[in-house]
Amino acid sequence: MKLSELRRKLLERIDPVDVRIILRLATGLDDIHQITESQSEVSAEAEALAAETLERRLSGIPMAYITGEKEFYGHTFKVTEDTLIPRPDTETLVDAVIALSRRFSNPSILDLCTGSGAVAASVAAAISRPAALSDISAPALAVARENYRRITGQEPEWREGDLLEPWKGRKFDIIASNPPYLTEEWYEETDKDVKAEPSLAFIGGGSDGLELIRKIIAESRSCLSPGGWLVLECDYRQTEICGTLLRKAGFGDVTVLRDLAGKERVVYGRGLPQ
Repeated sequence: MKLSELRRKLLERIDPVDVRIILRLATGLDDIHQITESQSEVSAEAEALAAETLERRLSGIPMAYITGEKEFYGHTFKVTEDTLIPRPDTETLVDAVIALSRRFSNPSILDLCTGSGAVAASVAAAISRPAALSDISAPALAVARENYRRITGQEPEWREGDLLEPWKGRKFDIIASNPPYLTEEWYEETDKDVKAEPSLAFIGGGSDGLELIRKIIAESRSCLSPGGWLVLECDYRQTEICGTLLRKAGFGDVTVLRDLAGKERVVYGRGLPQ
């Protein structure tokens, strides 16, 4: 079978972006060579691998889990089924942390609920300053540490545990978090790709999905340096209440940022003297 025929058969069942990735995995050819060598013969082994990969994708396995990697903030991150797949929405969180870090000469930064380590590694690489990271999931932390080392060339400071519990006694200028924040109802409405990721990374608890965020806000004051910032990602339907929660907890300069799709996505505030 020629490569062009294999591409045509794949396009009958799946979108062009996934087709290019499947062909790269099966044949080793990048996007350009898939075009220039479209009349080349595909080996039986490559054809079988393409068919197997297609069925895995159609079954609802995200392509990032199939390839084992995902692009985020100009870097390639390793991902496994133990980690949330980094999304473009979260680049807004990284932008916010980088901008706030410029207010400090030597900012100390914590990425809470780090998952794949995408936020910590992206920030550290951008500002050439270390970022600590933590997560309740040991397998996710192992992936995060690997990503951080590969992208920054440094070993991160890390701790395993529930939210800020492992950091008692420590102070940070910036605490950033993309925690679970979906309600169970919103989670049930997501597609099968999302449900292939760990539900622990999505469902935030409580009727409004904000149980974990409430805990983070409450715990963060003891871990923030004077004038330190708490930066949170949440759903666009939650930004108003998150802002209110921050103000009630004694945070000032509360600000909401929109993501690349124009939806409110990140809320942050500065800890005021207690």
